[in-house]
Amino acid sequence: MSKTIIIIPVYNEALRLDKGVFYYHLEKNKLHHILFVNDGSSDDSITVLNQMKDKFPQQIHLLHLKQNQGKAEAIRQGSMSIQNFEEVSFFGYLDADLATPLSQVSYLCNEFHAKPALQFIIGSRVQLFGYDIQRKRSRHYLGRIFATYVSLLFKLNIYDTQCGAKFFRANKSNINLFEEKFVSRWFFDIELFLRYRNKVGITEFTNSFQEIPLKKWYEQGQSKLKWSDFILSPIQLHKIKEKYQK
Repeated sequence: MSKTIIIIPVYNEALRLDKGVFYYHLEKNKLHHILFVNDGSSDDSITVLNQMKDKFPQQIHLLHLKQNQGKAEAIRQGSMSIQNFEEVSFFGYLDADLATPLSQVSYLCNEFHAKPALQFIIGSRVQLFGYDIQRKRSRHYLGRIFATYVSLLFKLNIYDTQCGAKFFRANKSNINLFEEKFVSRWFFDIELFLRYRNKVGITEFTNSFQEIPLKKWYEQGQSKLKWSDFILSPIQLHKIKEKYQK
């Protein structure tokens, strides 16, 4: 039995949370549990989350943060809470808009079953034949520039660092990757890669980490990440480099 906890940070998402999609997925996937981390929402998100919890009291879990602390901290606290759950095999996170559909969770986590050495899996948005990846060209090209810069700066040969689908085996070592607060509000994914590489070494990093092209991904628009965040990203990235470079 492989229980999977899917962490979803929520900040003022009342209008974007599609209850029907979550209900449909949980009906079909009894071993999937969803942990919504309400990041100090000021809209009706709490009402929507409570309705969902009432519908699936065993599979939906809620963690409320009193004040908005940002996606990085919401995911960090959600991940640290995994140690309070029983019989969890895998945990990870998606964005509330479900740009990465819930159907992709099993697709990604099946790799854990197929490859026992794997500890850390990330999805990537690669437009392959037969795959359904819907993304604006402008954001695709911006993402390629960013990913290339990150690869050169940190010597990380990762195609898509910012895809919002990342999963781990649920063991103490992986949960502890989230123990310390992140330097960056938006680019914390890169910090995770560096924390993991620094912890296990380059050889183990190569053997236990895998990037998998998603079969489906749909850009939802209304991203909370602004163009100014990308313009200022070199400052954030160099702060990260100062902290993690060995």
